[in-house]
Amino acid sequence: MSEEPPYVVSPTADSSSTARPATFIFLHGYGDDAEGLPLGLAQQFQFNNKMQYLKWVLPNAPHNHEAMARAWYVPKALPNAVKPRVPGHEGEEDAPDDEVGIMQSVDMLDQLVEQEIKNGTPSERIVVGGFSQGCAVSLVWGLTGRLKHQVAGVLCLSGYMPLQTRIQQLRNERGIKDDDKDPKRWFYVHGTMDMLVPTRLFVQGKDELAKWVDKENIEEHLYQGMGHSTNSAELRDMLAFFEKVIPE
Repeated sequence: MSEEPPYVVSPTADSSSTARPATFIFLHGYGDDAEGLPLGLAQQFQFNNKMQYLKWVLPNAPHNHEAMARAWYVPKALPNAVKPRVPGHEGEEDAPDDEVGIMQSVDMLDQLVEQEIKNGTPSERIVVGGFSQGCAVSLVWGLTGRLKHQVAGVLCLSGYMPLQTRIQQLRNERGIKDDDKDPKRWFYVHGTMDMLVPTRLFVQGKDELAKWVDKENIEEHLYQGMGHSTNSAELRDMLAFFEKVIPE
């Protein structure tokens, strides 16, 4: 985890509010930081007086010397995408995923969830999620994380599922039984005009997720015309998901 503490956006609810505390731990994308898209989303919600009881925990990825950017792991080139220009990694579409980096980030998420529980937020009032590379880490954490079964939900924006051929083995190594009760809900969404993460990778990730999660627990949306970004329809659906899994 980065040596920098997470950027925290406190709830705006006043002291007379009867709403129970809740926390959203949200990972930024490759090359971004906590004060980029994550902070922008938090500010949009608060400006519009939505989810006023929600605490936003926005960690910063460490600066990855190999990727020469903030990154939760070293990205590889994705087929049919505008690829991140990582020196020495151009064109490596068949290269293995950076399992070490991804699983270090998975462990970091467990630490953040654990800290929020220690701070007094009930685990069933915590949502974990991310955008792009942060989405990818969140997907893997939601299937292999130590505390994955305790949270309310996982929210995944504009990303893909890495380590698809390794998920079963990782679950075995971490003592996760396939019949373990896992009550959390999933929100996994994408844009049809995403030039960085092709739609077919979103579909592959959704199909992979359905191997481990009951389909009725997966809310999916594919937004027409949306690129590698967010839009008003996505934010509306994101709000509805929050209100469902961590209601006031």
